Amino acid sequence: MMKNLRLLLLLVVALLAMQVSATAKSNPVHTLQLSKQLKAKTLFYPYRDPAGVTGSKSKGLQGITVDEHQQYYLTYSTGDKTRYGYIYKYSSKGKLMKKSERLTIGHGQAIAYKDGYLYQLADIRGQSRYTLQKINVKTFKVERKWLVPSTIHPNVIAMLDKNTAVGVSKSGNGYDLNKIHLGKGKEADRDWREKVHINGLVGTTPGKEVQGFAYGKGKYYILSNGEYMIVNPDGSQSQKLRLNTDREPEGISITNSGRIVMGFNKLNEIFIEM
Repeated sequence: MMKNLRLLLLLVVALLAMQVSATAKSNPVHTLQLSKQLKAKTLFYPYRDPAGVTGSKSKGLQGITVDEHQQYYLTYSTGDKTRYGYIYKYSSKGKLMKKSERLTIGHGQAIAYKDGYLYQLADIRGQSRYTLQKINVKTFKVERKWLVPSTIHPNVIAMLDKNTAVGVSKSGNGYDLNKIHLGKGKEADRDWREKVHINGLVGTTPGKEVQGFAYGKGKYYILSNGEYMIVNPDGSQSQKLRLNTDREPEGISITNSGRIVMGFNKLNEIFIEM
């Protein structure tokens, strides 16, 4: 009897070891070089579509932001990436905590967190103006909306405080940073005298696409394919850094402790600065 029990226990242990080994192989920890001095490693693998999912049922990772508890909020666009999407919430360890109902978020690339709320910029194809939405992180319900001035079309946003967003867009040989003031009315305000221009573009692909934008440690971070730029508030370039990957990034965020977080698509992998 005891011999059979021991054999059974050994079998259970062996099966558990095989399961752990299989999980480790399917979710390996990778290292990402952020600069000569900085490295990042895989934090977790968020949701990605199983093979064969297409059309309106498909979900593509687009943006990422993090709160003060190091909980992560990821945006997913659906179908043609021009109107609807979802927000997924993950714990600091990468456990899925909550998923929103279908939301009108446009491409879904622009999202930022501030003081218990998500701020998401809905860029709907065919509309001349974007809508900035204030979303409750507990319910994922939209509580406020502002129309962004038509003179600016930011692809991504960051939040300086609960009343001030910053949008970045390509302009000539560089980027424009525009402060967007959120008041009590339906219209967001912008003072053109606050616009800051950054000379120089970042990115290794011809389009120099802006893939992510964040504010942290008193600086702005602009992410493109293969490179990212750290910028001072006055627009002067602090650093331009090369990534050691050709994978397309899908957002950047800065934790309260100042660590860089980046998301990448296809495998849908989240990295955090080591």
